[in-house]
Amino acid sequence: MYTVIIKRFLITNTWVMDPDIQSNMRIIDKVQQKIKEFMDYAHFDDIMWFSIIFFVALGSFALGRIAERSYIRENTPIKIEYTDETVELWNEYQLLKETNTKYFASKSGEVVYPLNCSKGERIKEENRIFFVNLQQALDLGYREVEGC
Repeated sequence: MYTVIIKRFLITNTWVMDPDIQSNMRIIDKVQQKIKEFMDYAHFDDIMWFSIIFFVALGSFALGRIAERSYIRENTPIKIEYTDETVELWNEYQLLKETNTKYFASKSGEVVYPLNCSKGERIKEENRIFFVNLQQALDLGYREVEGC
């Protein structure tokens, strides 16, 4: 922070500033003059009114979109309902998958794991391929995991 030191000469009764502060004041005066010139530009008022109207319209549009989204979410919630037939088919599929498969592998991997192997837990369910026996996986080019 600058400290302004103003000296008053008693003889001339004038105020004198330090040279560094005078140069900073000149810069401020120049900027202030440029701002005044820009404001005196013939179309400055038009530009200001256009900017104000544009940003008010943009804000109103955004608020309207937000209000519409919240109204839709409150009045039309998404409900997923499963029929008994759907639940039964899903349970049959899971049971069939567990009883008929003893090995699994990743779609993009090279290793086949037994179902109870903890090393294969990081593979997502949707990326798994299941095999009835180990020979079926070996025939497709997979290798057996070590340590399970």
